[in-house]
Amino acid sequence: MFESIGAAHAQALDDILKARHTVRKFSALTPRKEDVERIIRAGLIAPYASFPAAGKTDFRKVFVLPSASPVLGRVEEIIDDRMPKFAAKMESEIGTVPFVQRIKQLRSSAVSLLNGAPYFVIAGERIGTPPIAAESLSYCMQTMWLKATSLKIGFRPVTVVAHLRLGNDDEFCQLLDIPKGEYALDGCALGYPAENYQPRQVHYPDFETNVRWL
Repeated sequence: MFESIGAAHAQALDDILKARHTVRKFSALTPRKEDVERIIRAGLIAPYASFPAAGKTDFRKVFVLPSASPVLGRVEEIIDDRMPKFAAKMESEIGTVPFVQRIKQLRSSAVSLLNGAPYFVIAGERIGTPPIAAESLSYCMQTMWLKATSLKIGFRPVTVVAHLRLGNDDEFCQLLDIPKGEYALDGCALGYPAENYQPRQVHYPDFETNVRWL
């Protein structure tokens, strides 16, 4: 099972994990289609919930929208239309917290969230029992993120796809040609980081303080 994995692989993975960051500004340079396909293939082999997937070959789907795709324009329109309603709902439930303020400020949502990325990727996971499609999607996204990092391609989560529950949206599902309500959806942007882009500083939990052996 692990025979082909050596110390060099472990060190390379450590390097990739440390290099993985959200990219919020992209270069106009477009990654090769072959490299985008490698990222997608990595997502397809990410862990999944076995019971909802049992006997099915379509339990995970991935949709790739290049920046020139006419479908992307319609996706932007749908997100822009749904965003104010979502913001109002969140505000009524949890108040005007920073997350809600950020949502209310967004205009041309897909455009601003993609920040010039040449590819918008939507992943779908079939909903079943137990209802843990969101967890499986997180594995898919994280695996694609790490693969993208290994190829020096930037990745940005576009979680508005999940927040708006677009898998339950008639119009959005028609665009993707999937049945409404059968797939949970999430999204990400892919592309090379803009020249001189510096990721935000992140403070991860300290090992000594936050890890306990019981």
